[in-house]
Amino acid sequence: MQRSTRAITMLGISALALTGLVTAQSTKQIKFVGFAGSQGGFETRAKEFMKTHPDIQVKVEGVPATSWGELLQAITVNIAGGDTPDVADIATEGMRTFAVNGVISPIDDLIAKDPAIKSLLADIHPNLIKAMKVDGKTYGLPTVWNTMVIYYNKKVLREAGADIPKDGWTITDFLKTCSQVVAKNNGGKDDKWCYSFANQYFLTIVPWMLRAGGNVLTSDWTRSRLNDPNSIAAVQLLHDFIYKYKISPRVDGGVSDTDLFIQNKLAFMGCGTWCVNSLKLAKFNSEDYDIIYFPKIKTTQNIMGVGSAPIFTATQNRAAAWEYAKFLSGKEFQQTFVVQDRWSEPSLRSAARKMEKTPGFPKNGHIFYEAASNGVLVPAPQEYGLIEATLTREFGAAMANSKSVKDAMAAAHKDISAALAKRKK
Repeated sequence: MQRSTRAITMLGISALALTGLVTAQSTKQIKFVGFAGSQGGFETRAKEFMKTHPDIQVKVEGVPATSWGELLQAITVNIAGGDTPDVADIATEGMRTFAVNGVISPIDDLIAKDPAIKSLLADIHPNLIKAMKVDGKTYGLPTVWNTMVIYYNKKVLREAGADIPKDGWTITDFLKTCSQVVAKNNGGKDDKWCYSFANQYFLTIVPWMLRAGGNVLTSDWTRSRLNDPNSIAAVQLLHDFIYKYKISPRVDGGVSDTDLFIQNKLAFMGCGTWCVNSLKLAKFNSEDYDIIYFPKIKTTQNIMGVGSAPIFTATQNRAAAWEYAKFLSGKEFQQTFVVQDRWSEPSLRSAARKMEKTPGFPKNGHIFYEAASNGVLVPAPQEYGLIEATLTREFGAAMANSKSVKDAMAAAHKDISAALAKRKK
């Protein structure tokens, strides 16, 4: 029996509509959130992913925040209002907070069922993988990470007649070099300094505490160590840099260490991988600087913060979220985008080695990845936001000389101890 033209036409329209419906239903959309300041980079990553995963649409949402504490708070408020992401850019500073509260879910089952993960994990330093675990469960794959090292300005050191620092240097070596640098400072008139630092938890306070044998919290993150003589000694040392040795500008002086370094007015600054790019953008010759670990005081421990893209428990598209999380840690993405980006250290050894060979990377750049061997995670329990705010408040008071170091650390120890005690009740 022959069908009418109208019937055939209607059949064709129905088929097209059905195809469109199936396509729409087969396309999954996931939302990825992170710092608003990095939204452009996040969108570039999402576009790269969607080229090879046309069935998954990634919507990027930037959250206005200037610290991890602020970002976590903003995401928490959004979740309370019913706005939950599928995946997010979360570092060590937020992993435990969201894990213990059930906001993100473990991925051990997904790892066990995915044969490609075994070779991926073999290319990642064990300490980075360990950083993804909370109470024995894995909450993410490492994406990028950072540590802190000392950048040194060769020109400033040469002009001061000081030696280039060598592996294994100590705080005694550091202070000797600094005394040579400031001796050439014309009584402070040249505005040249040896070392500049900011009131920052990850960038300043914890790295020096670790080297002095102290830390903000105990290794299980349940008790404050701010009454530990080694922790107090580290803060006192930073205070002495300003007021006793006069090798550092005041913290509240509005002076950027990167700006001073670029202007050849600073011998040393603490920074992570991101300063390689900062110096490159400022057209600072890579031959005029290099990097070295922080000087040893009592230990050679290095601070470590590890990024991940954990999957949120409330997601309706767990499989799609897993594909995106794998992509961000995957070899192809790591060895291209992350290597070219150079704002953080890749989680993969192979990508890190490739980055070290890129033009303009510091000669000693290999120590970035190697720092994981002596790496200690930045203390970040679920009370992280309060701990960071409390410690930076009291550290700032000590550096401004409005409180003694001893009194400031006693106040921080009291408030942080009280906050940690509430968890146990």
